Amino acid sequence: MKKWFIYVLGIITGVILTFVFAFCVNLSSNSGIIGLEMFEEPGDYMEYSQFEVFQVVESGCALAHADDSFGAIVFIIPNEKQQFYDNQKIVLKNDQCAQHVGTYKYNTKMEIEKTVPAVRIVDGVELPKSDIAIAASNNSGKILFDKPGDCVSRKNFEVQEVLESGDAIALEIREVLSGHIFTSDLEVLILAQEGSNFYNKQVVKTPQGKCARQIGNYKYKQYGDTKVIPIIAFK
Repeated sequence: MKKWFIYVLGIITGVILTFVFAFCVNLSSNSGIIGLEMFEEPGDYMEYSQFEVFQVVESGCALAHADDSFGAIVFIIPNEKQQFYDNQKIVLKNDQCAQHVGTYKYNTKMEIEKTVPAVRIVDGVELPKSDIAIAASNNSGKILFDKPGDCVSRKNFEVQEVLESGDAIALEIREVLSGHIFTSDLEVLILAQEGSNFYNKQVVKTPQGKCARQIGNYKYKQYGDTKVIPIIAFK
């Protein structure tokens, strides 16, 4: 009876030790963070330009909204120099990029399970030019009318991307609620003028008594698709 008891106890102990060992190995490979699953090799660079931290979690990592408060959620793993805090805004430099390195699973306050990309902000990255930038650098894709055309909008615009030429691709602002900007589907190209240094998320206001009048078309490729948008001037 005693031998049988020792035998069963040995099996149970072995099973428990196996699970404990597997758990420790998993924590070790994922920096000891429960819910984090790291890739064996770092993944692609993600097309995000800024983040806003809404919660700092264990090990100094952060959950953040990507690009704006209504954007995708990511889990940012800090490097040795980074310390995150709530409501922190992180704007990536020209040589920085968010690299997809894994996934992070967590439960929201509503007990909804979510899985989001885990990223690291890496320095010294030189990404290939986008189709938009290549087209702009060649000054191609622009067709200007002999005379100004119709008025396409009397509202303001929000810059989405600044091209190498200095011109800006922008979306019409539909409305602003509690400081948050909501845009329409109207996409335009605003030509750079002397002194007009556009930047991302800049609000370009239509002068009072004038409108955004179409003065041409701009053709470019985005994600393999060809788009044609109006070139505007405020007249």
